[in-house]
Amino acid sequence: MTTADAPPLEAATPAPAPRRRRINWFAAFWRWHFYGSAIVIPVLLVLAITGLTYLYRAQVDALTHPGVLTVSASAGAERAPLSAQEAAVRAAYPDRDILSVTDNSGDRSTMFVTAVGDTTRNVYVDPFRASVTGDLSTDDLVSDWALRIHGTLLAGDLGDRVIELGACWAIVLSITGGIIFFLGRKPRVGARRKRLSMSGVRSTHAWVGLGVGVGILFLVVSGLPWTGFWGAHAQQVAAQNGTGLWGEDPGASSTVGDLIERTDGSSGPAGWAISEGRTGTSTGAGSVISIDTAVATARAQGAPEPYFVAYPEGETGVYSVFGDQWHNNGNPAESDVSLETTVHVDQYSGAVVGQYGYADYSTLAKIVSQGIAGHEGRRFGPLNTVITTAFCLGVIFLCVTGPVLWWKRRGGATGMAAPRGRLPLFTNIVLLAAVVALGLFLPLFGLSLLVILALDLLVIRRVPALRQFFGSV
Repeated sequence: MTTADAPPLEAATPAPAPRRRRINWFAAFWRWHFYGSAIVIPVLLVLAITGLTYLYRAQVDALTHPGVLTVSASAGAERAPLSAQEAAVRAAYPDRDILSVTDNSGDRSTMFVTAVGDTTRNVYVDPFRASVTGDLSTDDLVSDWALRIHGTLLAGDLGDRVIELGACWAIVLSITGGIIFFLGRKPRVGARRKRLSMSGVRSTHAWVGLGVGVGILFLVVSGLPWTGFWGAHAQQVAAQNGTGLWGEDPGASSTVGDLIERTDGSSGPAGWAISEGRTGTSTGAGSVISIDTAVATARAQGAPEPYFVAYPEGETGVYSVFGDQWHNNGNPAESDVSLETTVHVDQYSGAVVGQYGYADYSTLAKIVSQGIAGHEGRRFGPLNTVITTAFCLGVIFLCVTGPVLWWKRRGGATGMAAPRGRLPLFTNIVLLAAVVALGLFLPLFGLSLLVILALDLLVIRRVPALRQFFGSV
């Protein structure tokens, strides 16, 4: 047979292009939300409970120490001068030095902080009768324990880093939660129509999470300046770039942050902005002026009261009179931080040797101060308190219902029973850029994410038992 008799060759049929696998975005973000919650829930639950306790510290501490922190007074009764209350403390504890006094308003006792060896004790005075009502340490106050747990989990720098890491991942939790709220609307509606078990809790969890997620974003960002890693490095960067977080106080010689933390009778940090203010130096000699004279000088300078006053330290020390925002003593600067003012008074002459307040702050310091006031539930008075209370209760609800929903969905499954989905992190340029930007802005989050991705790629996906346990796809 010749080649002419051979059948014609058919044109080669091109192989069909491989179908691109469709991304299940709902499952992918749900998976990140699931594992993010494993990191965040313990931290957020502790922060919500301790934050709520600290928000109502005046009521909680007064309840646990009746007759000490609050007193009864007849209508129209006037508070005695601070010098008379000071005399009552010196008479009751003649061997102690007085470090500071926090005046109050209403029926709240005046608090004098006294030195006892290397520690301090808070002496409370009935301001209407100038008589001592009690003597407590910071360990006796529920609010102080709540504050310490809220800041460091009672674990020092390690606890601070754990809280900061949890706060960073809370941002991821809020963002992914918001995304799956909208992507999962139809499944939730379908589940409720079918009256499936826990469908109502699931729907409530989604709606509460949507509102709380917005609050988490604000609270995390406003709380970052307090953290030991992000906050400290942010201040360093600002200083190195010459932006300057703080204003200038002519005639100043040193900062007051350490002074406040040594003398204010709590274990919490000093006010974030005011602690970077400066103090002056007493240059006179002779008799030391009274606490009443120092307060009168600050009042004449327009500082809002009642005050927190740090007594002079040594021969060149000054009276530092704070119209402050963090002692919860009825000062209007508590809710309006723009009124915050500190006046330093020469202990001999009563002259002003330094003044520093909100007007002296840089723009960045003003923004941070306003944010912290909102974070602590002080910015808009009672309304801020109501919103913060609802937020904390919402966080507690989410921290409880999240694990309950997981356990119900898990059923008889083995391992973590995590949602099965894979986020195309390295194939979606927009997603990758967003994650990288967040990692650069929050270094602890970025480092933890690198560790998690490395473990996933190099260990979990290579060991079948681990791959099955974590539900990797």
